[in-house]
Amino acid sequence: MINKVTRRKASHQVLAQLKAGIHDGTYPVGDKLPSENELADAFGVSRAPVREALGILEVGGIISSRQGGGHRVEQHSLLSKYEPLVMEVASRSEVESLLEMREVMEQQAASMAAQRRSEQELQQIEQAFLAFRHTTLHDGQIGHQQDYLFHRAIMQASHNPFFVQILDNMHELYLGVLVYSLSRNLGRADERQRVVDEHERVWLAIKAGDAAAAAGSMQHHLSNVRGKLRRLEQEGKA
Repeated sequence: MINKVTRRKASHQVLAQLKAGIHDGTYPVGDKLPSENELADAFGVSRAPVREALGILEVGGIISSRQGGGHRVEQHSLLSKYEPLVMEVASRSEVESLLEMREVMEQQAASMAAQRRSEQELQQIEQAFLAFRHTTLHDGQIGHQQDYLFHRAIMQASHNPFFVQILDNMHELYLGVLVYSLSRNLGRADERQRVVDEHERVWLAIKAGDAAAAAGSMQHHLSNVRGKLRRLEQEGKA
């Protein structure tokens, strides 16, 4: 069922509903999507936001253009839910606000984890780090899922359930940022190593029970993420 969009950015809402329809089978793989005019009428918007949303889905490989007009749903993996599609329609202020929240929340979580973690939680953080390191340096993959699990394990070790709940509530956007950032490291061994080293410093500080070092290492890591995304944005405008 298609709902009329509200005053929020129209293309963002159109994209969200199209993605949901594709993933729940409303628009099955191999089927042709409704025309731009039909979608615009159904959503109650002009063709411009529909065209923008379709373009983003096409870039992500979820749909393809058909000769003679129209779009077809392509075979896609579950990863397509978390590719940086949301980054293409999220406003700069939304992304900046997310990263600000991450710095504040995750610094505190790392500090608390260093003081509160159990031996089992410490092992979970270590396993998540080792999986991220192996995926990133040896498998040549993006490593976004392993990165996510590393940060989540730290929040669990903080023993503050609200940290984990907040993270899970923004799961898709969080993963979108991770994919957007980490995918730019593919083919750049120095950058991949740098990110791994930053994660290792966080892990070692938590293992040592050094709350200040854990918070500082996490702040340094997330500050670098913010700086990198700003540079990517500037390069995209150049």
